[in-house]
Amino acid sequence: MRCWQKSKKFVKPIFLRNACKALKGLWGVCLLAIALWATVAKADRTDELIRALASPQVSQRVDAAQSLAVLKDPRTIPALLKAMGDPVASVRANALRGLANILKPKDVPVLIPYLKDKDVYRRAGAAELLGILGDRRALPALESAIDDASTLVRVEVVTALGEIGDPVAAKVLWRRLTDVSPRVRLETAVALGRLRDPTSADKLLSLLQDSNENVRIAAAVSIAQIGNRSVVPALLRRMQMTATDSDLKYYAAYALGRLGDRRAEATLINALKDGKNRYLRAQAAAALGGLGQKSAVPALILGLHDRFVLVRFASAQALGRLRDRLAVPALIRSLHDSNEDVREQSAKALGLIGDRTAVPALIYAALHDTDDAIPKAAALALGRIKDRRALPALKKLSRNSDPTVREAAKWALTQFGR
Repeated sequence: MRCWQKSKKFVKPIFLRNACKALKGLWGVCLLAIALWATVAKADRTDELIRALASPQVSQRVDAAQSLAVLKDPRTIPALLKAMGDPVASVRANALRGLANILKPKDVPVLIPYLKDKDVYRRAGAAELLGILGDRRALPALESAIDDASTLVRVEVVTALGEIGDPVAAKVLWRRLTDVSPRVRLETAVALGRLRDPTSADKLLSLLQDSNENVRIAAAVSIAQIGNRSVVPALLRRMQMTATDSDLKYYAAYALGRLGDRRAEATLINALKDGKNRYLRAQAAAALGGLGQKSAVPALILGLHDRFVLVRFASAQALGRLRDRLAVPALIRSLHDSNEDVREQSAKALGLIGDRTAVPALIYAALHDTDDAIPKAAALALGRIKDRRALPALKKLSRNSDPTVREAAKWALTQFGR
């Protein structure tokens, strides 16, 4: 019997081919065995970590929590939920991290009962996770938990309501605007800003007079985020009252600038010209830039001569936003301001305005200012204006020892070819 297959080509003997097939089959069995062994080993390792998470030794619990946090194994959920109440902060943090990696919106019902857990950390952790999941089904339970006796829990509840982002929660959040804890009031203001519920803007006005500065900042930012211009008259009244605290006027000015309502212009100009508080004058200048009205340019030009550097800086920045050529001579003079930030901002403003009368002054600043930020800003401004008189200076700057100046000059040179 022939042991070779009939073929014009040389082929392997049949018994060798059968042997190869057998070896391949054996290799497949080996791989399967290895995979099964790895699965069993992983399962054993997971069980070991779960047991360690309940160890009386702190170091073992910390190590186990860190390892379980990255496993993403659904079998670890019960152990991690329990670990949310661990007395050690790092164990709690890693338990939360692990649950955040595993849980899906469909698991919201698993977390809701923990909002009533006797352990404060589990209640807070459940609220935090519900916010991360962002599922509306959690709203009723979170709204019920907003009056929790623990400050920590209230903070996490109001934060979660803001993260879920449903405006229906706004009315419930209003209750916490007068919370005894500044942290709760702050997070409530932030949450209302996220919800952008128009009716919340009026409620936030009272927080502009809060005893805590961070709360006042959060309230002003949220009022601006909501964008409801119906609060403008109330903000203006606070700005115009002579007895009003200067901090309140400062945050009112910020909100007015962000809201961009023209009704605020006259009040903001008065605050820039006559404000006794230097920070209020700076905020008024910045707010005028936000309004976008060129009628504010003369007042902002005066702001370039203010004795307080932040007023001069904010005025230069605002003039750049308004882009009115009337400001060019004053901004050219500000290229010689004693403060480098004001000089830099003036160069940027001149580039935005784009008036060619500023080119000689910008060339001088680019080549002679000792602060590297100004040559860079001047080079970029010259690139925007595209006046060929600047080419020699820009070519020289393209070989500057400072890489940021070189890159700015090279970019400016490319603008001439467009």
